[in-house]
Amino acid sequence: MTKKQLFAILDPKTWSASVIPVLVGTLYSTYRFENFRFDLFIAMLLSAVGAQCFANVINDYSDYVSGLDTIDTVHDREGSILVFDGIPLIQVKKLMVYLVLCTLIPAFYLLLHGGIVVAIIGGIGFLVAYFYSAGPLPISKTFLGELFSGITMGGLITWLAYYVQSGYIDKNIILISIPLIIYIGSILLTNGLCDIEKDRATRVTIPIIMGRERSIDILKFSYIMMYIFVFLSVILKILPISMFLIFLSVPLIRKKLKFITVENISLKSRSNIMGNSVLSGIIFYLFYIIIILGEILRSEFL
Repeated sequence: MTKKQLFAILDPKTWSASVIPVLVGTLYSTYRFENFRFDLFIAMLLSAVGAQCFANVINDYSDYVSGLDTIDTVHDREGSILVFDGIPLIQVKKLMVYLVLCTLIPAFYLLLHGGIVVAIIGGIGFLVAYFYSAGPLPISKTFLGELFSGITMGGLITWLAYYVQSGYIDKNIILISIPLIIYIGSILLTNGLCDIEKDRATRVTIPIIMGRERSIDILKFSYIMMYIFVFLSVILKILPISMFLIFLSVPLIRKKLKFITVENISLKSRSNIMGNSVLSGIIFYLFYIIIILGEILRSEFL
């Protein structure tokens, strides 16, 4: 497997789904308790990204061996190297083992610090990552895929990042994580929108049940809900009042979401559609993170 192929199958474009929750959980803990440990942050980041890479690889592997991904159903060569590049499956299996081992090293460091809570949350997250694509009935083949992915990536990772820095999980971080749960779910919803034709024979996803038009409405409404939960968090004094500045991101996100229409969605335009969906959340959380970071710096130096 070449470096280019490795880069493609690990799919760094999706890493925002693990990096952003770690940043949000860590920064919110620092904002609230004025306590930050760089070593725990790095260990948490490596564990989360490692689990994300494992999920990406096993998802591609499962779709390929099940016959879901073929030359006839896949048009994005870069995103489906197992279909187009003829990589031996034994290499993919070895890569999954390496990813598990590499993820366990920083996870063990977190376990030494956080104890049983880290083990429980991390274990649940890894099991969901596995059973999302594998097992007798993969979660990805059901209408629960968005929910499980959202709670695992947006919820569990955020809570764990907060826990390893602060020492406990409370109602504040649970409320903080809800927009992240929605964002991760929206990425999976967009993926399902692009794959309706390919998935119809083997999966029962939300886009298949609801149809493209209503699923797009759900996708766009999900961003409204993200802003609503941020608004509530400010009103409840969980987030600083400066977080209202996040509403400046609305025009940028609207521009990205406008591209996601019934007419534009197809397997051939999958890469552009997914890019707009992922980037919308990155814009939202770029504002979010800058605002929280600004509050931390203001408290530290003013």
